[in-house]
Amino acid sequence: MEDIDFRASARTVLEETDRLVRRYGPRLAGSEACRSVARELAARLEGFCDRVRLEEFRAHPASFYAYTKILPLVYVLGLVSLLLNRGFYLFPALGIAGGIALMVSQFAVYGRLGDGLFPARTCVNVEGVVEPEGKAEYELLLSGHHDSAPVARIYSGPFQKFYAAAIFAPYPFFLLELGLLAARAAGWIRAVPAGWSAALLAGLPFAAAYFLMIDTRRGSPGAGDNLVSSLLCVEIARELAARKGDLLRRTRIRVLSFDAEEAGLRGSAAYMRSRAGEIRDRAAWMLNFDSLYDAAHLHVLDRDVNGFLRLSREVAQDAVECLRADGYKARVFPMVFGGGGTDAAEAARAGIEAATVIAMPTAVVREGLVYHTPRDTPDAVGVDAVEACLRLTARYAGRIESGTSRRRKGGVR
Repeated sequence: MEDIDFRASARTVLEETDRLVRRYGPRLAGSEACRSVARELAARLEGFCDRVRLEEFRAHPASFYAYTKILPLVYVLGLVSLLLNRGFYLFPALGIAGGIALMVSQFAVYGRLGDGLFPARTCVNVEGVVEPEGKAEYELLLSGHHDSAPVARIYSGPFQKFYAAAIFAPYPFFLLELGLLAARAAGWIRAVPAGWSAALLAGLPFAAAYFLMIDTRRGSPGAGDNLVSSLLCVEIARELAARKGDLLRRTRIRVLSFDAEEAGLRGSAAYMRSRAGEIRDRAAWMLNFDSLYDAAHLHVLDRDVNGFLRLSREVAQDAVECLRADGYKARVFPMVFGGGGTDAAEAARAGIEAATVIAMPTAVVREGLVYHTPRDTPDAVGVDAVEACLRLTARYAGRIESGTSRRRKGGVR
């Protein structure tokens, strides 16, 4: 490990990230640009991996953000029907209820409700396997994702510090209207009181802002979130593969780059459905990397999917210790509600010990955000953050080889 020039490797990662972003631009899930980058990653892996695989799968990316369009539209429809007092209450009521159900399933818990209602797209995962010098007793999975997110206008404008309020502010109005529509349809009230009508009208700006919050047709450059992580995994695996006799005597490395992470973790879910069984044949750990911008804000997630899903605290603690051993400030952090999810969640659901490393501020009120915006370019990614994650991975592989990496007591549940 001492002979690896981590700073030079970090610069290589950033240079390649810049090249691919310039060549292909935004990479929405299922786009040709996204598939092209997957092929480029596979070509780099071919240079040193024992096996490389491109895995196609079908996903419905539009389903993930559909509720942000459905809810405002049916809110306006419901408002019109209530103000005109001419009937037609049931359809908008069902629309609001359905939109909220989509939000809970798709975003809150990263489910699949309503997927089949939206167009299917062909997406591509990438896997490269580096076999150890001897028999494989352990596995270390290194992962990122190569698709980029749709542009979130709320992060791009002057009100980005209030993004949490923008996400949740419309829901009291949606719920109020749902209740009034249901009451009117059931005949419990003959007309909406003036005060409630005024409240519904006051909700219009919030509904409009919600509709415009995500530009689903426009992708971000996705350098820090998250192409740099995929290339980081490729680069450190190349360095480890070149030193099998010292660093990979009994540890198999799997380099994974997922598609459709930004569409509800569809890529990692597809991969785990096809590969988790063989991975669980031996002790396995996963380090997932996401949103790498600033080494001053290194965190390792031990909870995911808006805080609802438990990751491996053991992996998170080991990762923090590895970072601190190289002088970085880092801490274990649970994903909070509204923060979304990462690909480590699907590994955890499949019974694999996993944690996600991020390098960005985690405060509720933040300014200067670049992820999910047109500013997510390679120059927004700090070389120190990349170097920290390269060092972490090498040190973590050493812990696995020496048998000192923690595992959850009683195995993974």
